[in-house]
Amino acid sequence: MLSEEVIKELISTPAFLNNASKLAYMLHMSQKDASQELLLELLEHRLRLWSNKDVTMAIAKESPSLRWKVKYATKDYYRRVNKDAARELTKSQMMAGMEPQASNEDETLEALKQLPELFKNASTRTWCGSILRFGRMETMIQFHQSPRQFGNKLNKVCKYARQHRQPKQSNSHAKELHTLSEWNDLMADPDTDDNCIQAFINSHQDYINEVIINSPLVKYQGRVLKDFSHAGRDKYVFANLMAKREQELKENK
Repeated sequence: MLSEEVIKELISTPAFLNNASKLAYMLHMSQKDASQELLLELLEHRLRLWSNKDVTMAIAKESPSLRWKVKYATKDYYRRVNKDAARELTKSQMMAGMEPQASNEDETLEALKQLPELFKNASTRTWCGSILRFGRMETMIQFHQSPRQFGNKLNKVCKYARQHRQPKQSNSHAKELHTLSEWNDLMADPDTDDNCIQAFINSHQDYINEVIINSPLVKYQGRVLKDFSHAGRDKYVFANLMAKREQELKENK
């Protein structure tokens, strides 16, 4: 567990402050709550094995690895909140005396992600946001709804969302596209350097190994995996392989 002084240093870094702001915006919560949730996410997962010395040195050196961990801790927390909301919606349907309209949690989650974009009516968007943030009971109280009224509206919202969402990818392809999306985010960040890319490779080593082992174009595969900053021409070959793989997956939708 990190000391209180180190935690104060951590939450004062630009990377932490910027990502806490993003989280607050995405989940419509206060900056204070977002900062607290992001800190807990980091302490319990991404920085779980880091010591006080590790964090202090990373802050002093403005380590890309620390920035990467803060960035993806934000993404981890956001995804988990959405999954919890998906479970809450399914449970709400059952408690309202209905059969869950989506066949599984993944389908419900996909529908949930599109709710804010699907509905032009502000009150419906606010209602959906309330479910995402607070769940069934709090939403019923805030909107003065009986269980039957809540259930009827929930049924209509989920039905509409399922009808207008894009067809779901297979689980394996969806997971791979998510990894490639993280890669694109990394490449789009102007602060990304070889150390950031190495941290990404270390976190997705099985997948990266599969990408390069199937290509004769990567001359020194071990160097790409273990010493990216000295991989020479293979850096660009690897980046092209990742872009090509994403294009292939999207074309096969």
